[in-house]
Amino acid sequence: ISPLELSRLTMMFYSSTCRLVILVSVACNAVTSAVSTVEPVVELGLAGEYAILAKSGISTMAGSYINGDIAVSPIASTAMTGFDLTLSSSTQFSTSELIVGEAHAASYGGVIASVLTTAVGAMETAYTDAAGRPRPSGDRINLGGGILGLGGNFGGPTKPLTPGVYT
Repeated sequence: ISPLELSRLTMMFYSSTCRLVILVSVACNAVTSAVSTVEPVVELGLAGEYAILAKSGISTMAGSYINGDIAVSPIASTAMTGFDLTLSSSTQFSTSELIVGEAHAASYGGVIASVLTTAVGAMETAYTDAAGRPRPSGDRINLGGGILGLGGNFGGPTKPLTPGVYT
């Protein structure tokens, strides 16, 4: 091979290598961009253990059923209305025919009062985090006029909500 031919082969190699590096770089940037558009999860901490956790009260009506534990804190169990609660023998939770789970309240004292204090703190932190996030689009604002679930157009089995912050 002459020096001129070697020079041409070297240029072709470097040119092809450069193209490959640029192609891989572009592909990596595209994957990184796609991954970075996924919204980060709002960490619920101990608050995530409850189907409903409230500081002011929980009410229900006939025909409503809740799947999971519910709790109120720092208020008394009397703030959970319409459930016809039955206090357990441990006095740390109540049960109801309307709840597939347990009802907890700070007024039950003991360990549960401490757990609920931590859960409410986690709930407040999660709310502050979610409320401070930018809204990527207007399609999550007042979704369905605030009517979600089976009777609404959104959040039911045919139109599940995607992960993200809704207002």
